[in-house]
Amino acid sequence: MKSLDDLIQSVSRMADEDRQPPPPADLLFYAPCPVKLAVKDAIDALAAAHAATGDSLAVHIPMGCTSVDPYDPLHRETDPGHLPRVIASIGFGDFFRRGFVERFVNAGVFAAPQPAGVTPMHRAAGIVDPDGHYLVYGLTPYIFLIDRKRLGDLPVPRRWADLLDPRYAGQVNMCGDGDDMADAVLLSIHKDFGMQGIARFAANTRGLMHSSRMAKSGGAPQAGGIYILPYFFAETTRQPDHMLTVWPEDGAAASPLYMLAKRNARPRLDRLVDFFATGFGQMESARWFLPLTGPLPRSLPQGAAIKWIGWDYIRAIDITALRDRLNGEFRLLVKAREGQGRGDVACAS
Repeated sequence: MKSLDDLIQSVSRMADEDRQPPPPADLLFYAPCPVKLAVKDAIDALAAAHAATGDSLAVHIPMGCTSVDPYDPLHRETDPGHLPRVIASIGFGDFFRRGFVERFVNAGVFAAPQPAGVTPMHRAAGIVDPDGHYLVYGLTPYIFLIDRKRLGDLPVPRRWADLLDPRYAGQVNMCGDGDDMADAVLLSIHKDFGMQGIARFAANTRGLMHSSRMAKSGGAPQAGGIYILPYFFAETTRQPDHMLTVWPEDGAAASPLYMLAKRNARPRLDRLVDFFATGFGQMESARWFLPLTGPLPRSLPQGAAIKWIGWDYIRAIDITALRDRLNGEFRLLVKAREGQGRGDVACAS
């Protein structure tokens, strides 16, 4: 039997091992839950084809929402040799942080493919990275789902600016769960209306709620009449007639699904890179996430546009630091409003 000293030393060694960087991977992949399994199946098939040639791919795809991910601190890495050859992620998170961008992105470690056949919708929004580093291969579009019964006599909002009008106080249900938030929504409002806009938006927000709760047929109990959620959840749930999906006239706030590929990843990982460039859209479930080269959902309204914050804006500031600040301040403002007793709260689940 080990002595207490031996046990303490063993635990200490395990902690030291845990602090070591994970082994370099060919692919580190994060995706929205509705498409994660479908993409994993496609990547598994690519990995099997590689293995058949005697070349095994090292792939890391975190599947659990609460599992420990050894790649969580990857954005703090200083050695490009420790980075995965291909990183695919979502939102304005760690791989947009200023430190990571300065060390690796601006230094030319990554080069994005330039796929042909980019849809007019994406081109009009300026989704393609003009500097050729990031490949935004899809988008999570945030739209409005309206409960006309709970909205009552109020007009149906049609633009993002409408949600700042005081007449919608207590009517807005914001997509948010745990530490997550619809980052593109807050960033877009801040870009257009500043912190005053964020404060006005928070004053109208009844509470935070996970998208899956918002999408329940007929809406969620104790909720307001306006849900802000991804298009996927609004359109893939059968709703009663009093529920209305609204694609904002000034565009759906868009959060990126993106890929970073090291220059030295090619030609070995060409098929993997090409999957994100063009193959993603060939999956049926991917269409709700607006693939860069299409096809797009048939249910899109005529003239549907994307509200993208823009590459100039992204590069002018530390976009991830701003996202984190807005997330925290918005939550505090909503909590303060709740404390004033202005309406019931639909809590996140």
